[in-house]
Amino acid sequence: MAKWVTAIVQDRSKKACSVMASPGTDSAPAKPNSAALCGDRSRQGQEAKKQIHSLHTSFTPARPKNPPVVEVAKAPVSGGVATVDGEQVTVDGQTLKAITLSHSTGVTEDKFSLKIVATEIDGRWYVTDLRISSG
Repeated sequence: MAKWVTAIVQDRSKKACSVMASPGTDSAPAKPNSAALCGDRSRQGQEAKKQIHSLHTSFTPARPKNPPVVEVAKAPVSGGVATVDGEQVTVDGQTLKAITLSHSTGVTEDKFSLKIVATEIDGRWYVTDLRISSG
């Protein structure tokens, strides 16, 4: 998760995409993103780049360090899946929840929720879901 958040703060879409996986459906397991999917030439790569860039704005503190210092609290793992809350991830000492809220308008802290889900696939961890709720 730290590599993913760091890549987003640095606006490096290919790097962020490379540590992501498509969540599994029904009985199919999660599948890591391929280099082709993360490439600039594919439709999915262009869409991923756009989504990651929009997260860059939300996840970047006012004056980020270069490179940013990203820390993720140890999360409980159940069935090869770990979920962390936006308060368990820090970028340059600020929680990801606080950073994201600072870029929002009309969203109150008590109604805002941010969770990152990672899944272990063949011994490596990949981000498989981002859950943001403001209501």
